[in-house]
Amino acid sequence: MAITAQSLQELHQLHQRAKALRDRLTSGPKTLAARQSALVKRQAALEAARKVHQDAKVQVKKREHLLQGHQSKIDDLKVKLNLAKKNDEYKAIQNQMAHDQAAMSKLEDEVLEAYSAIEMQAAELAAREAEVKRFATEIGAFQAQIESQSAQQKTQLEELEAAIIGAEEVIPENLREQYRRVVKQHGADAMAVVESNACSGCYVSITAQTRNELINGAMLCFCMTCGRLLYLAEEDVPRTRRTAR
Repeated sequence: MAITAQSLQELHQLHQRAKALRDRLTSGPKTLAARQSALVKRQAALEAARKVHQDAKVQVKKREHLLQGHQSKIDDLKVKLNLAKKNDEYKAIQNQMAHDQAAMSKLEDEVLEAYSAIEMQAAELAAREAEVKRFATEIGAFQAQIESQSAQQKTQLEELEAAIIGAEEVIPENLREQYRRVVKQHGADAMAVVESNACSGCYVSITAQTRNELINGAMLCFCMTCGRLLYLAEEDVPRTRRTAR
């Protein structure tokens, strides 16, 4: 098979397309895993908010129970007040009632504040639940999309890898080991087009001899700096060679 700039460019493009597919095949699951991890954290935060909300309701119930206890004490003291015969006893009962009423007043204020906080927590909790539910739905849809595309992408990748093997026939047998080493090192960037008389991979200028060898197309040329396999852009190939093809 003849070594032409076009055949090398096509091989390069096949490598790049295969890399793009591999990237999509790996990036999808990575993105999914990151989103699932974020969902777990949001769910944990939601559970923590639920616990705080539940604890707040428990605490307000305890205060209400204390209120009932003070009210019961006051009711009992009222009975004792009516039965008191001595002035000192009467005043002592009144003082105790005042003390319990002050405690009740403080508790009533605390209960009102607690109910206000609970209402705010309930609204925030509902918003968090809706957001977590929405996020979970989005992740489910994203996972389904990845799974539906994965099989098709794997088939396309297999076809590209087969096409790469076929296109590699342009590489002379005695240079294939060097070519494979470069592919192993640089992957899809193992080949580079010559732009402005320089390797587009490392941007180091090529020699006049290398350019002449690329123009003649008689042999493969590797960049002496980065080792990439070089080829000319189609517009840089002499018209006589293009016409001859």
